[in-house]
Amino acid sequence: MEHLNAESLLGHWKSERHVLMEPRREPDTRWILEAALGHENFRTLSIHRDEVSALIRGLFFWRRAHDRPISMHLAHQRVNRVMEHLNQVAGIEGVLIPEPIPVHRPTALPPSAQSFSATEQMLVLDKKLLTWCRKTTTADAWLLVLSQNLMARLGMSEAVLLGTLASLTRQHIHHKTLMVPSSPNESLDTGGHYHVSLPRDVWIPLRAVLQKTKHDEEDSWLFATNKHPSSLPYKQRRLKLRQRLKAVTKRCASELKFLPDSDQWSALHSWQAIVSASRYVPVMRDIPPLWATLLRHYPLPTCTHVPLLASHELSHSYAPGDSHGRLPDRGPIRATRAPLDEIRTPELGQQTQPVGVSEIPTEHLPPDWHRQTKNILQQFLSEVGHLPKKRLNSDQLEDSMQEKLLAYEQRLNRFIGHQNHYPFWVLHFLYYQMRTKGNELSSTRTLLSRLTPLTLLMHDAVLDMSDWDDEVVLELQMAAESGTRWADSTRQRFISSFRQLMTFCQSYGLLEGVSLPRSTTSALSPSTLRTRILTPDHLQTVWSNLTQGVPDGDPRQMMGLTLALGFYGGLRASEVLSLTLNDVVMDPVSTSPQGTCWVEIQGGKTPAARRRVGLHIMAPPSVIGHMHRWIMTRRDECSAVPLEDIALFGPRHNPQAYTREALITPVIQWMRFVLGQDIDFHGLRHAAVSWTLLRLHAAQHEDFKNSLQHRHHWMFQPMSLRDMLKYFCGAERYDTLERGTLLLHVAQWIGHREPSTLLRHYAHTLGLIHSHVLAPSNS
Repeated sequence: MEHLNAESLLGHWKSERHVLMEPRREPDTRWILEAALGHENFRTLSIHRDEVSALIRGLFFWRRAHDRPISMHLAHQRVNRVMEHLNQVAGIEGVLIPEPIPVHRPTALPPSAQSFSATEQMLVLDKKLLTWCRKTTTADAWLLVLSQNLMARLGMSEAVLLGTLASLTRQHIHHKTLMVPSSPNESLDTGGHYHVSLPRDVWIPLRAVLQKTKHDEEDSWLFATNKHPSSLPYKQRRLKLRQRLKAVTKRCASELKFLPDSDQWSALHSWQAIVSASRYVPVMRDIPPLWATLLRHYPLPTCTHVPLLASHELSHSYAPGDSHGRLPDRGPIRATRAPLDEIRTPELGQQTQPVGVSEIPTEHLPPDWHRQTKNILQQFLSEVGHLPKKRLNSDQLEDSMQEKLLAYEQRLNRFIGHQNHYPFWVLHFLYYQMRTKGNELSSTRTLLSRLTPLTLLMHDAVLDMSDWDDEVVLELQMAAESGTRWADSTRQRFISSFRQLMTFCQSYGLLEGVSLPRSTTSALSPSTLRTRILTPDHLQTVWSNLTQGVPDGDPRQMMGLTLALGFYGGLRASEVLSLTLNDVVMDPVSTSPQGTCWVEIQGGKTPAARRRVGLHIMAPPSVIGHMHRWIMTRRDECSAVPLEDIALFGPRHNPQAYTREALITPVIQWMRFVLGQDIDFHGLRHAAVSWTLLRLHAAQHEDFKNSLQHRHHWMFQPMSLRDMLKYFCGAERYDTLERGTLLLHVAQWIGHREPSTLLRHYAHTLGLIHSHVLAPSNS
């Protein structure tokens, strides 16, 4: 490592034509470096928080003394920018001081007098548009009325509206139900869609459009004209639609201005004005804020394809064993009761693991360890850049590159405290790209920047990749995007790089059971793999086959309870495997016939994952009875071992826990044999969220409950619904409903920090509830 000081670093940056040495930036850069580094040579240097704060104040007063004053905010930005580039120099570590940015509290109501006035004008104009549409000869009048109602009634933003209309065909409409693509240009066959029954004022203009195009093909674009054929690319359709809407809005304004009360909507003379004015109309019409804003941004939630309403013409075909009962392969096997000897009973030996949760210590990590970790990776590439100017994959550099890889691997592991973390694999992936793929240093730096946004590194799961599943991968993608509003191209490049890294890890035996992120989407859309959710009938079929007539302590009983914890309790596979007898608290002496059963999840990937689940509230009495008998048998078999050292699910007479391959894999194989291939364990969590939201809404609306196909199931019995609503309302009791915090409690029950992830990626029955909220009489 070479000796450095401020002057040598300035000279090095100048020769590289560094961005900080541009003429307008050089004076500030020079002052900051001289103040931070001085003129003495050094090999390593740490610039602490107090020193960085002094640099910010010093730059502020120095600029003022030289008649070039800047604000403290700008001085803060410039010092942080220099610190960021210093961190890429080997041997230097500088603290970046975050600057708090005040954020307005979000509101669903108009936030200003102007927006409130525009909303009031939109409410008046809305009453005139339908009459005008029926009298005018303007070609796109129905298009304008439909668009305005999709925004003002369903709460769509302009982006979602244009994306929906650009994809719309007759196949997207079934009776009065509209299938809205969850992401732009989703395929009807493989993509995700949100299903909502249209209220009358949206259905009327859509019906008029359907009537005008009744002779067209089923898969032809509804808004195609001779000038705009159905074969137009998706982006061109969006552009043409916006142009047509701007033109028809101008025509509408000119025709309506002669009405005697036209001054009541005088500000709404353009398409953009209507878009802005429609934003708060749903809330002003007393639609709850959740449903008034749910369709504002991509990705939208994805609804299940399984019909759940009793009135649906195909609902009876989705019972287990019937024509659509298997999920979703329509193979020759239709039996709902397969021979039990087909199950491979989990074996002992290598298929066990230590009991309980293996937590990674984080007390030794500094608060800014995420930033420091990224600095180490950047310094690795910086040192590689100082090698002789040869191709990085040449044989002459093999020893030098290996030496640097091992040095930085040890440095990362010493800093974080263990191996198998995300930065470790990023380091090896960068080395692979340079040595095997022959990537240039500039391309590798770009790759590192894509793979390490700070918001992704702040997710707790980056500390241990061995426990990743599809849910974690989805959360990491959302975390990466949460720091900024990425353009579609930026998002696509991140997903592509993330896929490459995961493929690299899989080639070394890591992440073998994890699905790669979708590569064809322009937005972070939900996976459609788990939208064909299991119904209570499906679960009961598998449960009965596993538990009926088997003795207590039988492996089949354990497999049935494993499924029940996923379907009713919403537990992850890793959480099920980590449970001990001490984590399941049961009280058979209770007012209820089956007693109580509390499942305590002691560890997880995030603090939100640690929670307490009332299984006796979520699951039928038969499940609780089997759980009680299983625990008693397990306790008797390992009576000499403390409860906290006995795994809930493990080999007989052995306190050890089963591994995922020994327990979860056979359970899924059984379910797939009975019900079909479109099943994995994580899909049980999706089903748990979906049915929980249905039950909570049914508990508050009797007419909604009566519209469901499964209204006679235990889940929807009056006492079950009452107990569940009381459970999720918590200490606030029914004030929870008034305060609007019910969904937050559901998110905490499933192990999420807040409801947005739950609503957009886990709940596949929101369309039914949304339809009931918009038009209760239609349900």
